[in-house]
Amino acid sequence: MNNRSRTVVYLITVVMTVCFLRCTPDPVSGGGTIETTNGVVGSVRYADETPAPNSIVRLFRENYNPVVDGAPDTRFTDTADTDGIYRFSDIAPGTYTVIARNQETATGFLERDVEVFDDSVTTVGDGLLEGNGFITVDFSSGGMADGDYVYIPGTDLSAPVNGDGSVVFGAIPPGTFSTLLLSSDRGGIRNLLRETITVVSGDTTVIELPLWNHCRKLVLNTTSAGAGISGDVNGFPVLVRLSAASFDFSQADGSGRDIRFTSPDGKVLSHETEQWDSTGERAALWVRVDTVYGNDSTQFIMMYWDNPAAVDGSHGDQVFDTTMGFQGVWHLSGYATDSAVDATGNGYNGISPDTCHPAAMKGIAGDCRGFDGVGDYITMPNTADSRLDFPEEGQYTVSAWIKLDTLDGEPHLIVAKGFTQYFMRFTYFPSDSASWEFAEFSEAGRWQACTTPAASGQWAQLVGVREGSRQLLYCNGVLVDSVPNIYPNSDFSRDVSNDLSIGKFLIAVEVQGVVENSYCFFKGSIDEVRIASSARSSGWVRLCYMNQRPDDRLVIFK
Repeated sequence: MNNRSRTVVYLITVVMTVCFLRCTPDPVSGGGTIETTNGVVGSVRYADETPAPNSIVRLFRENYNPVVDGAPDTRFTDTADTDGIYRFSDIAPGTYTVIARNQETATGFLERDVEVFDDSVTTVGDGLLEGNGFITVDFSSGGMADGDYVYIPGTDLSAPVNGDGSVVFGAIPPGTFSTLLLSSDRGGIRNLLRETITVVSGDTTVIELPLWNHCRKLVLNTTSAGAGISGDVNGFPVLVRLSAASFDFSQADGSGRDIRFTSPDGKVLSHETEQWDSTGERAALWVRVDTVYGNDSTQFIMMYWDNPAAVDGSHGDQVFDTTMGFQGVWHLSGYATDSAVDATGNGYNGISPDTCHPAAMKGIAGDCRGFDGVGDYITMPNTADSRLDFPEEGQYTVSAWIKLDTLDGEPHLIVAKGFTQYFMRFTYFPSDSASWEFAEFSEAGRWQACTTPAASGQWAQLVGVREGSRQLLYCNGVLVDSVPNIYPNSDFSRDVSNDLSIGKFLIAVEVQGVVENSYCFFKGSIDEVRIASSARSSGWVRLCYMNQRPDDRLVIFK
């Protein structure tokens, strides 16, 4: 049959249907006839547009709940005839959904917002049958219990919440949906969709973190226009800064406990909330990403928030995992009297004895500590014999952000495990010029020191890397020295008995009878001190700097 013939047959069918609807038996009383023009008529067709007879077609009110409303009246179900035509009569005015299914081909179609008016017949266009799709929902992170159910209003589609918090919908005709309702005795009825979803034939649509009301995409740009790294970086803690310009703090919990992150495939990512200041509208969070891809502008993670029932999801030890080499991470946030908490599972928390408390102030990521150059310092007790104790010519990395107050002619320690093991500091030795220095002392009685020019009044990121016999120093993501100076001194021997310290040597420094400012107290700000038991790559070092610098070049809010 050609298209013209099909059109003629269809028009004749519609006219006959209208005549039929004007004199049809009363489905309620079961006897006599009533004159009505209220109804719906349409056709079901296969993908090749040929009629699909024997397809079961059902009509549902727009707010129909398949669990509590019971089976619809038989007048809301019809079987398509040999021409694929279906008809519903004596239908009250309102908005309906038409769903057709063909059992032989396991296909279906769904048509929403079918309006029925008084004294008229609504004609629905040809419905083309397609393969079904699926929807899955996972409530396991939200504490849902068995006994609740999820449904699509205006359809016969519903599924229970299983004991493991999962929900699986099957045999969903392809279409676009703006509502997926959770019914719960504890929480009433709520829509789980934050935006419209489209169910596609043969595909599964996954609803991530369904009890969270808001989400946003964060793109990780590593192209030359972003962080500018060419190789992949594994197990990387991405810094996400929030401000009033990028985030509405009124929508989230006051402590940030409801923040979550996922990968594109829905895997919940470990994160740590370093700082959450809803009043000042500032936050700093660290998110572990399994792989940050080099030279890529399409990779993204998702951030979710606004779930009053959520428990605190912050786990620093999972972000800064010791199995990934993190042996000590000190964000140095919090009040001056707080301990300097180690974010790793090692728990090497730092203390400031007596009144030697560095001040709390705004840092490069969250808050930091400000050192007065006179008596402020932090020490990590019981770390002399610990995972921070590396052998000579071992594999380790030391890093920190620093801002020196002034160039005052004095040396200032950043972080050390003793003057004769390894340390990072500001110094004028040996050329009388202001320098950053990363040094290791060997059993042979000599220091190996990499240096680079230093400046005051501005933040700088220093990273010292020991890779066997190689020693490297990076400043602001750039390798600045890979040929260390050698300073022999037979008056000293390698001493690994010191605890780790920040802001001062624990033993006064004296070289050839000259005391170098005694303990080398730091004067300025220190933030984000890290020690790793691996030699971080140049890509890792650059990605850290580009992500953590004040004008973050990695994370883009979408």
